[in-house]
Amino acid sequence: MSAVRPLDPTPANVAAVRATLAAAFVDDPMLQWIFPHAVQQAQATAAWLGLFVEAFADGGVVDLVDASASASASADADAVNSACARAGADERTTACAVALWRVDEGSLAFSSLPSVGGLLAAFLGVERATQVGNGLRAFADHKPQPPFHYLQFLAVSPADQGHGLGRALVAHGQQRAAAAGVGVYLESTNPRNLPFYGSCGFQRLGEFELLPDGPPAFRLWWQP
Repeated sequence: MSAVRPLDPTPANVAAVRATLAAAFVDDPMLQWIFPHAVQQAQATAAWLGLFVEAFADGGVVDLVDASASASASADADAVNSACARAGADERTTACAVALWRVDEGSLAFSSLPSVGGLLAAFLGVERATQVGNGLRAFADHKPQPPFHYLQFLAVSPADQGHGLGRALVAHGQQRAAAAGVGVYLESTNPRNLPFYGSCGFQRLGEFELLPDGPPAFRLWWQP
């Protein structure tokens, strides 16, 4: 299995995780809804996701696969190292694939400035930022009753997709949840991802809309 390790939250490593998330999510329907203007989309997406990376590094769980992870002598391990090497970045900071998890019921602390709301307002204006913020509250409204482990973000850098890195991260989190005796919950706003999650054992619970004009979010559950 591909080598998965926790994030060492140095500034360089946090920046690498942010870059991987931004590259993987730049064409996600939810991010295109939040930041619809192509000129600002890449910059805004990276800045917005960066706030979450910092918060998860402090109060959540960040798993990653990178070229420095110690790997077993398997074909998967070779694929990890060769795929990450193609990224052409420093092996110590290249995050080929990342997963951001919530494994308890506590809330994340967004300590950096600007705030999530302030960043949305800076890019969108106050009125549109308020609409988007209200729409995003639907995620909290549709979560199942705890306990469960919550996979909030899963990303594989575009150059490294198709090598089983995302599947390795999901399996690692599923093993952690099973050891804790709980299920795994996530939402996906990209319907192209549904077959992948289905192949990882997730079942659809339903979907909801991000109002007033956003995409559907699909609710998925895995039970050990």
